[in-house]
Amino acid sequence: MRVLMIVNPVASRINSAVERTAQRELEDSVTVEVVRTTRPLEAAELAHKGVDEGFEAIIVLGGDGTANEVLNGIGAEVPIGLLPGGGTSVMARNLGLPPSIPAAARRLGVALREGTERHVRVGRINGRRFAFNAGVGLDAEVVRRVDGRERTAKRRRPPDVAFARELLKLVARGSFSHPHIMLHTGGQTERVAFVIAVNLAPWSYIGTLPLDLAPNATADGGLDIVAPRRMYRRDVAGFAQRLLVDHRHARGSGDPRVGYWHDVSTVELRCDFPFPAQADGDDLGDVMDVLIDVDRAGARYLI
Repeated sequence: MRVLMIVNPVASRINSAVERTAQRELEDSVTVEVVRTTRPLEAAELAHKGVDEGFEAIIVLGGDGTANEVLNGIGAEVPIGLLPGGGTSVMARNLGLPPSIPAAARRLGVALREGTERHVRVGRINGRRFAFNAGVGLDAEVVRRVDGRERTAKRRRPPDVAFARELLKLVARGSFSHPHIMLHTGGQTERVAFVIAVNLAPWSYIGTLPLDLAPNATADGGLDIVAPRRMYRRDVAGFAQRLLVDHRHARGSGDPRVGYWHDVSTVELRCDFPFPAQADGDDLGDVMDVLIDVDRAGARYLI
């Protein structure tokens, strides 16, 4: 069996020794060809070319951004294997893969031999596929600020603390506190402050702590949508408690300050002015009209 391993050499946990170890572990089970990315979006092109050339699986050694590029480069023609080379590696964790890259490579080797896969239907935001979450507003602005200001000289993303720091700065400044987005789904229309679409829980992690922003989200149905109706500074403590601890917003009684829609197929947004957008932690630029929907063809992931 021939597999293509796409390596992002500037991902947070990647160096030449890690790459060699991952390749060696995989080669106990399959024949591996390695290619390395040199620029943004190249992983999508490499994955698409790999499928055309007859590779039977695509292995990603990188972070969530590289994994998202591969997801957008191929459909469900061949399985994707994720090695957790990023600082957070949300999707690899959500699939239950080991946090150690050598251990994850061994697991993928077994999966390749035995054909162990999981089909995951995925989301789309204006046509860009995402595996675990997408957002318009606050979370996307945090991604943009971290990418623009916080990357190290080697272009590696910083630890999770940098995301928390930028989030607190934005909240303290009152950014994205007012309902400047018109949201329409399932016959309902509401004005909200920002929007997060979750395909597979947890939404993200801080260190080892899972952030279950949308605890009901699964890979088998539609998307879960979380949309605070407002977000003033005085609301932050209660917002964090409800969204990340007791999940009141996701239960039947709900929370009047937070809109929550479970298992939806389509969401349309109209922003009063350009808002930042993100998919799986990748900055998508500014948007005003947004369609978030489900791609049920999805993707095949090795587990």
